[in-house]
Amino acid sequence: MATAIGLDVGGTKILAGLVDRAGRVLHSDERPMRRDRYLADLQALAAAMAAVARERGLAVAGVGAGVTGLVDHAGGRLVRSLTLRLEDVPVVAALQEACGVPGWLDNDLHAAALGELYFGVGRRLSDFVLFNAGTGIAAGLVFGGRLHRGASNVAGEMGHSSVEQHAPSCVCGLPGCLEDSILRVRRGEDVPPVRLARVGPPPAPAYGYVALGIIHLVNLLNPPAVILAGGMFTKQPGAVAWVAEAVRATALPLAVAGLQEISLSAAGPAAGLVGAAALVWEGLTA
Repeated sequence: MATAIGLDVGGTKILAGLVDRAGRVLHSDERPMRRDRYLADLQALAAAMAAVARERGLAVAGVGAGVTGLVDHAGGRLVRSLTLRLEDVPVVAALQEACGVPGWLDNDLHAAALGELYFGVGRRLSDFVLFNAGTGIAAGLVFGGRLHRGASNVAGEMGHSSVEQHAPSCVCGLPGCLEDSILRVRRGEDVPPVRLARVGPPPAPAYGYVALGIIHLVNLLNPPAVILAGGMFTKQPGAVAWVAEAVRATALPLAVAGLQEISLSAAGPAAGLVGAAALVWEGLTA
């Protein structure tokens, strides 16, 4: 059986696993993110997954990593991670050295969107948006059955759009970015609440900003589906239903009329891992 090694590399943890061509996670392991051991930990986890595959008699087709930060997809390098304060990291070269198989790299949201395209809603719809709310905030955009990466692989970085002009500056330089505002609310800082008419109070104050970000996407892109991923959805009962209600009640009526679904990613907490493995299947068929 052909498998891919996937590495979902976030701001606080690394989830690694073996994923088959149907998107099934056959084995996984999780470790904390250690900035000072970034490459060494990625190599160790990838090598451990390759060892498990050998023990089970599985053929490894390649290794894929979805990482938080700005990525040179073609060159296989992490260009810059604002949250981890890392620059110019040769991720693919390190993974190929550790595993002895071809490697591919993209940012974590592009990877998760690719996984959803291959194994989730993409089997039914050719256009959709994947919105992730976890340590960071970003979107993966799929149009015409293809992942939209943008001219320089930065498409979907909506976490760095300003929603509070009088707020402190984000690490990117803009004041009151969506991602920074959500993180400040979650830390209990004094952040003005988002006021959305026609809906009740959110399950927690940060979800007002999450809904606001999705409303902007729905009004701008008019997608038929918004798929939700990340710990803010998988760990909070009621968040998906409240956000869906807020978006439908507040976005432009004509945009909402075309919105067929707002739902949690079928991969749940493994969305990033399955997406990282999908980079392998995409790379092998490119």
